[in-house]
Amino acid sequence: MRVLAMGAVCALLGCATGSSTVSTVEFAAEDRFLFDNAVDLVDKPAIVESEWRGEFERRVIRADIIAVIKIESLSSDEDRRGSSYRLTARVIDRLKGHSARELILRAHDDQPGFQSVRVNEDRLLRDPFVAFIKWENDAEAELPVPRWHLSPDSPAVRDKVAFFLSPPSGDDRTRVEVLGP
Repeated sequence: MRVLAMGAVCALLGCATGSSTVSTVEFAAEDRFLFDNAVDLVDKPAIVESEWRGEFERRVIRADIIAVIKIESLSSDEDRRGSSYRLTARVIDRLKGHSARELILRAHDDQPGFQSVRVNEDRLLRDPFVAFIKWENDAEAELPVPRWHLSPDSPAVRDKVAFFLSPPSGDDRTRVEVLGP
Protein backbone atom coordinates (compact mmCIF):
# COMPACT_ATOMS: atom_id res chain seq x y z
CA MET A 1 0.00 0.00 0.00
CA ARG A 2 2.84 2.38 0.87
CA VAL A 3 4.46 1.75 -2.53
CA LEU A 4 1.14 2.55 -4.23
CA ALA A 5 0.81 5.78 -2.23
CA MET A 6 4.40 6.83 -3.05
CA GLY A 7 3.73 6.08 -6.72
CA ALA A 8 0.65 8.34 -6.64
CA VAL A 9 2.61 11.15 -4.97
CA CYS A 10 5.40 10.73 -7.50
CA ALA A 11 2.93 10.94 -10.38
CA LEU A 12 1.43 14.13 -8.94
CA LEU A 13 4.86 15.71 -8.58
CA GLY A 14 5.85 14.88 -12.14
CA CYS A 15 8.20 11.98 -11.45
CA ALA A 16 7.46 9.91 -14.57
CA THR A 17 9.34 6.84 -13.42
CA GLY A 18 11.04 5.61 -10.30
CA SER A 19 14.38 5.98 -12.04
CA SER A 20 13.87 9.73 -12.25
CA THR A 21 14.30 10.08 -8.49
CA VAL A 22 16.98 7.48 -7.95
CA SER A 23 20.50 8.72 -7.57
CA THR A 24 23.09 6.74 -9.46
CA VAL A 25 25.76 7.84 -7.01
CA GLU A 26 25.11 8.61 -3.33
CA PHE A 27 24.80 12.31 -2.44
CA ALA A 28 28.12 13.46 -0.93
CA ALA A 29 29.08 16.51 1.14
CA GLU A 30 30.78 18.15 -1.88
CA ASP A 31 27.53 17.82 -3.84
CA ARG A 32 25.95 20.62 -1.76
CA PHE A 33 28.49 22.98 -3.32
CA LEU A 34 28.06 21.61 -6.87
CA PHE A 35 24.25 21.46 -6.77
CA ASP A 36 23.62 24.73 -4.98
CA ASN A 37 20.09 25.53 -6.25
CA ALA A 38 21.60 28.44 -8.13
CA VAL A 39 21.79 30.03 -11.57
CA ASP A 40 25.03 30.99 -13.29
CA LEU A 41 25.35 33.07 -16.45
CA VAL A 42 28.59 31.58 -17.82
CA ASP A 43 27.71 30.69 -21.40
CA LYS A 44 31.31 29.89 -22.45
CA PRO A 45 32.77 27.59 -19.77
CA ALA A 46 35.87 26.82 -21.87
CA ILE A 47 37.24 30.32 -21.30
CA VAL A 48 36.76 30.26 -17.53
CA GLU A 49 39.90 29.35 -15.65
CA SER A 50 40.63 28.28 -12.09
CA GLU A 51 38.55 26.02 -9.90
CA TRP A 52 35.34 26.76 -11.84
CA ARG A 53 36.44 24.45 -14.67
CA GLY A 54 36.94 21.61 -12.21
CA GLU A 55 33.55 22.31 -10.64
CA PHE A 56 31.86 22.12 -14.04
CA GLU A 57 33.46 18.74 -14.78
CA ARG A 58 32.56 17.34 -11.34
CA ARG A 59 28.99 18.68 -11.73
CA VAL A 60 28.63 16.84 -15.08
CA ILE A 61 30.05 13.60 -13.66
CA ARG A 62 28.10 13.67 -10.37
CA ALA A 63 24.72 14.74 -11.85
CA ASP A 64 21.94 12.17 -12.00
CA ILE A 65 20.16 14.21 -14.67
CA ILE A 66 21.42 16.80 -17.14
CA ALA A 67 18.68 18.31 -19.27
CA VAL A 68 17.93 21.38 -21.31
CA ILE A 69 14.91 22.98 -19.69
CA LYS A 70 12.59 25.92 -20.16
CA ILE A 71 11.17 27.51 -17.01
CA GLU A 72 7.43 27.75 -17.56
CA SER A 73 6.53 29.36 -14.25
CA LEU A 74 8.34 30.90 -11.33
CA SER A 75 6.56 31.64 -8.09
CA SER A 76 7.47 32.55 -4.55
CA ASP A 77 6.10 30.45 -1.72
CA GLU A 78 6.06 30.52 2.06
CA ASP A 79 6.56 27.33 4.04
CA ARG A 80 7.73 26.35 7.50
CA ARG A 81 11.33 27.14 6.53
CA GLY A 82 10.59 30.64 5.19
CA SER A 83 10.45 32.01 1.65
CA SER A 84 11.31 29.98 -1.40
CA TYR A 85 11.14 30.11 -5.17
CA ARG A 86 9.36 27.35 -7.03
CA LEU A 87 10.49 26.87 -10.62
CA THR A 88 8.35 24.66 -12.85
CA ALA A 89 10.44 23.51 -15.78
CA ARG A 90 9.62 21.65 -18.97
CA VAL A 91 12.34 19.27 -20.20
CA ILE A 92 13.28 20.06 -23.80
CA ASP A 93 16.21 17.66 -24.22
CA ARG A 94 17.83 15.07 -21.95
CA LEU A 95 21.63 14.95 -22.06
CA LYS A 96 22.13 12.47 -19.19
CA GLY A 97 19.79 10.34 -17.11
CA HIS A 98 16.02 10.03 -17.12
CA SER A 99 13.37 12.40 -15.86
CA ALA A 100 9.76 13.38 -16.20
CA ARG A 101 8.79 15.98 -18.80
CA GLU A 102 8.13 18.45 -15.98
CA LEU A 103 10.44 19.18 -13.06
CA ILE A 104 9.80 21.21 -9.93
CA LEU A 105 12.90 22.95 -8.57
CA ARG A 106 13.05 24.99 -5.36
CA ALA A 107 15.44 27.55 -3.90
CA HIS A 108 14.91 28.47 -0.24
CA ASP A 109 15.93 31.84 1.19
CA ASP A 110 18.50 30.16 3.45
CA GLN A 111 20.34 28.69 0.45
CA PRO A 112 23.11 30.50 -1.45
CA GLY A 113 21.31 30.16 -4.79
CA PHE A 114 18.19 32.03 -3.68
CA GLN A 115 19.66 35.42 -4.64
CA SER A 116 20.74 34.16 -8.07
CA VAL A 117 17.12 33.21 -8.80
CA ARG A 118 15.83 36.52 -7.45
CA VAL A 119 18.09 38.68 -9.63
CA ASN A 120 17.57 36.56 -12.76
CA GLU A 121 13.78 36.09 -12.75
CA ASP A 122 13.27 37.68 -16.19
CA ARG A 123 16.08 35.70 -17.81
CA LEU A 124 14.89 32.47 -16.20
CA LEU A 125 11.46 32.90 -17.76
CA ARG A 126 12.88 33.96 -21.13
CA ASP A 127 15.85 31.70 -21.91
CA PRO A 128 16.42 27.93 -21.86
CA PHE A 129 18.98 26.54 -19.40
CA VAL A 130 20.98 23.37 -18.89
CA ALA A 131 19.91 21.87 -15.57
CA PHE A 132 22.31 19.70 -13.57
CA ILE A 133 20.28 17.73 -11.03
CA LYS A 134 21.37 15.47 -8.18
CA TRP A 135 18.80 13.68 -5.99
CA GLU A 136 19.29 14.01 -2.23
CA ASN A 137 17.52 11.92 0.38
CA ASP A 138 16.00 14.35 2.87
CA ALA A 139 14.98 13.12 6.33
CA GLU A 140 12.03 15.56 6.31
CA ALA A 141 10.69 14.46 2.91
CA GLU A 142 9.32 11.08 1.87
CA LEU A 143 10.81 11.31 -1.62
CA PRO A 144 14.32 12.38 -2.69
CA VAL A 145 14.69 16.13 -3.24
CA PRO A 146 16.26 17.54 -6.41
CA ARG A 147 19.36 19.66 -5.80
CA TRP A 148 20.25 21.59 -8.94
CA HIS A 149 22.39 24.12 -10.75
CA LEU A 150 21.44 25.98 -13.95
CA SER A 151 23.79 27.16 -16.71
CA PRO A 152 22.79 28.94 -19.93
CA ASP A 153 21.82 26.68 -22.83
CA SER A 154 24.64 27.78 -25.10
CA PRO A 155 26.52 25.73 -27.70
CA ALA A 156 29.66 26.02 -25.55
CA VAL A 157 27.91 24.64 -22.43
CA ARG A 158 26.40 21.75 -24.43
CA ASP A 159 29.79 21.00 -26.03
CA LYS A 160 31.50 20.99 -22.64
CA VAL A 161 28.85 18.64 -21.20
CA ALA A 162 29.25 16.31 -24.21
CA PHE A 163 33.04 16.38 -23.82
CA PHE A 164 32.89 15.33 -20.16
CA LEU A 165 30.25 12.67 -20.87
CA SER A 166 32.13 11.13 -23.79
CA PRO A 167 34.06 7.97 -22.95
CA PRO A 168 37.83 8.32 -23.10
CA SER A 169 39.26 6.95 -26.30
CA GLY A 170 42.12 4.69 -25.34
CA ASP A 171 45.09 6.48 -23.86
CA ASP A 172 44.20 9.57 -21.77
CA ARG A 173 47.50 11.15 -22.82
CA THR A 174 46.19 11.47 -26.38
CA ARG A 175 42.82 12.97 -25.41
CA VAL A 176 42.61 16.56 -26.61
CA GLU A 177 39.94 19.14 -25.87
CA VAL A 178 39.43 21.58 -28.74
CA LEU A 179 38.44 25.00 -27.41
CA GLY A 180 37.60 26.50 -30.79
CA PRO A 181 39.01 29.26 -32.97
